[in-house]
Amino acid sequence: MGTKHSCCEYFDFLNQTASIVAGEDVRNLGQTLLVVLDHEDAPSTIRSLFTHPGVGSVVITCSDVPDLGRIANSTRQLQHYAKEAGHEQPLMISLKEEGGLYDYLPFGLGAAHYPYPLSLAAGNSPALTRQVGARIGKELASIGVNWVFTPPLDLLSDLTEPLNASQTFGSDPTTVTQHALALIEGLAAEGVSACSSAHPPLAVLELFRSQADNDLAEDVDEQSNAEEFQPIAAVIARYPNCSMQFGAAIHDFPEPVSSAATIRAACEQILRNKCQYRGPTVSTLADTPEEASVCAKHAPLLTILSGLDISRLPNNSVAQQQSITILKAAMASNVLKASDVSEAAARVATLKAQSLTWARALNAHQAPYSPPTAPNPLAQQTYRASTTALSPTPSPLRGLAPNPFLALLTPTVPRRHPNSPSDPFEPLGRALARFTFRMRHVPYTLSAGLTDHHDEFIQRATVVVLVLCNASSALMESQDEVVEDLQRRLRARDAIPDQQRTRKVVIAAGDPRDIRDNFDGWWAVCCYEFSRGALEAAAEVVLGERQATGRLPARST
Repeated sequence: MGTKHSCCEYFDFLNQTASIVAGEDVRNLGQTLLVVLDHEDAPSTIRSLFTHPGVGSVVITCSDVPDLGRIANSTRQLQHYAKEAGHEQPLMISLKEEGGLYDYLPFGLGAAHYPYPLSLAAGNSPALTRQVGARIGKELASIGVNWVFTPPLDLLSDLTEPLNASQTFGSDPTTVTQHALALIEGLAAEGVSACSSAHPPLAVLELFRSQADNDLAEDVDEQSNAEEFQPIAAVIARYPNCSMQFGAAIHDFPEPVSSAATIRAACEQILRNKCQYRGPTVSTLADTPEEASVCAKHAPLLTILSGLDISRLPNNSVAQQQSITILKAAMASNVLKASDVSEAAARVATLKAQSLTWARALNAHQAPYSPPTAPNPLAQQTYRASTTALSPTPSPLRGLAPNPFLALLTPTVPRRHPNSPSDPFEPLGRALARFTFRMRHVPYTLSAGLTDHHDEFIQRATVVVLVLCNASSALMESQDEVVEDLQRRLRARDAIPDQQRTRKVVIAAGDPRDIRDNFDGWWAVCCYEFSRGALEAAAEVVLGERQATGRLPARST
């Protein structure tokens, strides 16, 4: 027997409600709905949704390295389906990567991988970020993608999961604002609309939940002036009609029916009234999990009742039709006001009118797509700009005798997709081998830690380079024990009389907060991710081939 959800009991009366709704109201409803299509599925599988109820947005998900030519053909076909169904405006079509280490926009297609937001922020050049945005926009537009879920507006804080740190622009609201606006400008220059991602602090939702019936004007002013909201307010001030993912998923709450009113109050009083936001808000793209407090068929209704303008339909075709029937019954019974749906559809229409035309949607990508080839000069430039040295002294590798013994210790990390290299740190090893042919790359597993095999290389090494990657993540095994064990082994080795002291380098290839304590005497570098470009740029700094110019975008390091 399936899980009994409170929403099913609360909305049970809708099952007996006739779902007869005026045609214009149905069309408005369709423009507020979003459907997800796997890039391997044929567009024809969702064709009927463009006719009834007239779904206005599509997100194509990629769980593997996508066939970009196939995506281009799919976006073209989807737009033709919408045109044939009588849509007044083109579809908004986005591309999203699912199931990888980063649940994130593929920043660059094919070989054209660009730095993640934290690396861009460390580069300290909004102009460079704008160039990256324009290049990404050009590549996305070339395959028919006109809407993208970036930039992130959340600040990096102690509550940020380390695996997500690279998906932020850092902890300083001014830096986040500058780079977010630059990225939006770059995308817009190529006709791609940005959907910023922002989540209100839990304190705000608790405020509205506990005082929903009281006068909250003073509290709203206080919360909306908090530094967490500064990037949100700045983006809205520049782009009042932009789309924005705002708020947590409705199924994250134990009482989703009552929580819908909480999120709606936060949206209306802070975004609409305080910030004068006129654009459409978008629900989370995550499908409703089976163990959630709300069922999949009621999730779109609850999302719209929570004040969000664009709601995701379930993946399952049966649940999709159930959701549409429930939405129409809710409109027929005035649980869902037609005027609210009309206002949401108008916001979507205004957004589409700013950047979408049928001529561009149907003809912008007629030529076969050719992905960029490596190396990518703009990506190299941005990675080099972002590499940050936390130590004021020159590289400890300078001044050593030729060909010293160098031990590179790297963690095993989850593969982003089946075609990823088995060890993403191989480019770092190859780059360090330019310095000495006696370089040995010795990966370590988090479960086994350092073994006697590692110790053989540690005891012989003139230089030890340790790589940390999101060491404090709750979703990975801790690297703290490895660090402590390595420190103990090195202290014992350096205590031997007449023993040359080991030169020690630590690289944070992810969350820069990994380098906090216990690294006295280490030369520290941050490169913010473990892509090939980031690691090769870090190696240049470690080898003393160039000076690091990046600025640390995170606090508490």
